[in-house]
Amino acid sequence: MEQNRFVRAFIAIELPSIIVKSLGEIQDNLRDTTNKITWVKPDNIHLTMKFLGNIETDKAHAIEKILKNIVSQISIGKLSVEGVGAFPTINNPRVIWVGIEDDKNLLKIYTQLEDGLASLGFKKEDRPFKPHLTLGRVKFLKDKKGLKERLEKLADIKLASFIVDSLILFKSELTPEGSLYTKLKEVKLDRNN
Repeated sequence: MEQNRFVRAFIAIELPSIIVKSLGEIQDNLRDTTNKITWVKPDNIHLTMKFLGNIETDKAHAIEKILKNIVSQISIGKLSVEGVGAFPTINNPRVIWVGIEDDKNLLKIYTQLEDGLASLGFKKEDRPFKPHLTLGRVKFLKDKKGLKERLEKLADIKLASFIVDSLILFKSELTPEGSLYTKLKEVKLDRNN
């Protein structure tokens, strides 16, 4: 009997290219030579809905079925990309992000996703859902004050809004050049809901 292959996977929403370009410009504004921050390649920035970890490849069809069920029930909303911040705080940044403002449909999608995936044995998140786009991960801060000032200047920035058109199950591979994301399944949202 053939053993199932495992892949590292997550469910996410892709961003329009105009937003990806703007996120790259924000990263450029935050870069300096003093602090060590691992920046996400702009083309790899996405809105993660659920990190699944290592999954058996044969679960992809069951996950796709859950995604199809969700998109058949929820109307499309607009997401606004705005505000730069950091987790846990800008005084002690570990992750630098841009926020997502929601019309409440994103939370509905997330809740149904959590429930549906729990039925497949995936653990529900303990933390509340905070939609964001990760720009970078802080490795070492020499100039904490300077980074905080740059983050504060961008705290109220408004980039753009976009309509979510699909949910995607991605495979993530770690390579020497960075993460490589490949679409395993893509489920388009029903624009008639």
